[in-house]
Amino acid sequence: MKAHQRIIREKKSTEQSGDLFGNYWESLDVDITKSEVRAIDYKTAKKIILEYEWLGTMGTTQFHYGLYFDGNLAGVTCFGYFQAMNTNSGGHPYAPYVGVEHAKNGIQLSRGACVHWAHEHSGSKLISQSLKFMNEKGYKYAIAFSDPEAGEIGTLYQATNWYYLGFAKSNHYDVYTTTGQLYMNDRDFHKKHGFSGKEKLDAWVKDKPHLCIRLRKAKGRYIFLMGTKKDRKEMWKVLQHKVKPYPKRV
Repeated sequence: MKAHQRIIREKKSTEQSGDLFGNYWESLDVDITKSEVRAIDYKTAKKIILEYEWLGTMGTTQFHYGLYFDGNLAGVTCFGYFQAMNTNSGGHPYAPYVGVEHAKNGIQLSRGACVHWAHEHSGSKLISQSLKFMNEKGYKYAIAFSDPEAGEIGTLYQATNWYYLGFAKSNHYDVYTTTGQLYMNDRDFHKKHGFSGKEKLDAWVKDKPHLCIRLRKAKGRYIFLMGTKKDRKEMWKVLQHKVKPYPKRV
């Protein structure tokens, strides 16, 4: 199964821009060594995420970075709050992976996508440089997820040397449209409406025939260690026995 983003890129590569001047990207210099990664705002990142990303939402993102060729935006990464919501094992969901001392200094790579005309290594460069920016901000590790439902196995995370932690199971229910698009995840729903849980969500969507709820399926979870050499050594001591072999595409 191809990843959702690859399918979208292949489809768009065959489309015409409709512009009188043709497809503008055909004249761009997409030499990866000449590309630039820099901070961008939420609104700029949203344009690409909504067009290419599987979930079709921006989530709770705080930091956004863009990859540019000749001043043209070719990809974005978005970092934000953790999806994990329990507070077991040392008061933080990732204390069992990096230790209590470092657990609160993490960030999640929540969204990311590249346009169809970007260089084939754009995703790797964008993620690698974005992580350097996160490191400069003081974060010690990053978490990311691959969604099998979107055909993802975490290819770019493997290419940029993240560690694979296996599947992250969930008992959370998200709200979807009946056409399959995510309407609101359970965390955002709880913030807006003040309740969550299957029974209450069932009652809420009962008179909304265009909406339904779905159990959030297990996703592959990856972690990337940052900080100083000492930080990484301390985190690795806790993490090393939880690392699993990379999944492969069948």
